[in-house]
Amino acid sequence: MLLDLSILLVGIVLGVSAQLFLKSGVEKSEIQYLHGVSFFEKGKRMFLNWYVFFGFGAYAVSLLLWLVVLSHLELSYAYPMVSSGYLFVALFSRLLFHEKVSWQRWLSIFLIIFGVVLVGLS
Repeated sequence: MLLDLSILLVGIVLGVSAQLFLKSGVEKSEIQYLHGVSFFEKGKRMFLNWYVFFGFGAYAVSLLLWLVVLSHLELSYAYPMVSSGYLFVALFSRLLFHEKVSWQRWLSIFLIIFGVVLVGLS
């Protein structure tokens, strides 16, 4: 059980990392400033970005780990645990991207985490 939870945790960390890489890639590609450029050109600019590439890679490994987790843990137990990633995404969005995270959003995230703890104790 401890190994399964460890694999789940690594998968969650990789999922969070994927989100952070993808956000960085989109920002670095500066596609929001490309007015009048075709959808294909914007897509090419995004997908040739190393951050986006690493984001997809992190998602791929996360997916493989998720399949391992599903083979050992109940879905009704494992899936709510994935939502603990919300806390880390918000925290790192604040630290890395200087996003404003309102107190309502923090409260909502902590309510979700409270639910995750309750599921973990069941």
